Amino acid sequence: MRKKITGMELFNQGEQVFAPCVYDCMTAVAAEKSGFPCMMLSGGAIAYSMDGQPDMALATVDEVITIVEAITNCTNIPLLVDFDDGYGESPAVVYRNVKRLIRAGAAGFTLDDSTGFRGFERHEYYNANPDEVNPALVNPSYKTIPRERWLAKIKAAVAACEGTGCVCIARTEAGPSYGMDEAITRCVLSKKLGAPMTTVCGGMNDLAMGTRVAEKDLGWKMWPDVMVVNGRPTVELPDIWNLGFNLVTMHVFEKAALYGMIKYGLKDLKEKNVVFSTAHAMGGRTEEEQKELLSMRRR
Repeated sequence: MRKKITGMELFNQGEQVFAPCVYDCMTAVAAEKSGFPCMMLSGGAIAYSMDGQPDMALATVDEVITIVEAITNCTNIPLLVDFDDGYGESPAVVYRNVKRLIRAGAAGFTLDDSTGFRGFERHEYYNANPDEVNPALVNPSYKTIPRERWLAKIKAAVAACEGTGCVCIARTEAGPSYGMDEAITRCVLSKKLGAPMTTVCGGMNDLAMGTRVAEKDLGWKMWPDVMVVNGRPTVELPDIWNLGFNLVTMHVFEKAALYGMIKYGLKDLKEKNVVFSTAHAMGGRTEEEQKELLSMRRR
């Protein structure tokens, strides 16, 4: 296996990185064989693949690190990780967890300001406990921890990355609850603490909002999961590249994998044999090419 470049080396190349979300070794190998220069381990995709549930914060730090180790041991391209809230309230715990993540092979990670109730679980929690919701919040489902507590975590994570080339991506979800100005302020302050990249999750969904963020949040930025509405992308990559969004993530392999598996399964079940799945040319590839594609051999 050839030596991987670090996250800092990747982004210092000065090119926009379009990265698919992955959740296991096979999707990671698919990302590499597709030609992507980088990939992102998705917390939501892990939840579906590991627990068969929506993202409800069920995964533990040990489980995430185990998946990171497995993926980085079988692929050559850098892996970024959705590291949620760092899996701890204390900056000291976040520091330790980030050190473990780096040792597992992560080239970078997002660290967000969400509470311990993440993903779909927080929607259910706040619906069931309305007395805990601040009436001033625009969207209580995106409740975040106080700015100072999150910045303390960011400071700890940046310290853990020192000298490793691992990229700490400061991710804020403050926009829907406290307004975009607060989200932008959190990004700016996190960069002052040394986070090389930031991302606003929630509220930044078109070019106008991306422009607003970029006016004050200078430097490297991540566009989280580019979307499609009415058959058209909500933003074009060259447009947001000009605003400093040098990392763009997307979800593609969940749908592709499920469709392919069901297609093969339905056909073999109907014919009561494996002729279809065995003889399928996989887009016209030769038998040797198919073996190479499926081998998952490390280079």
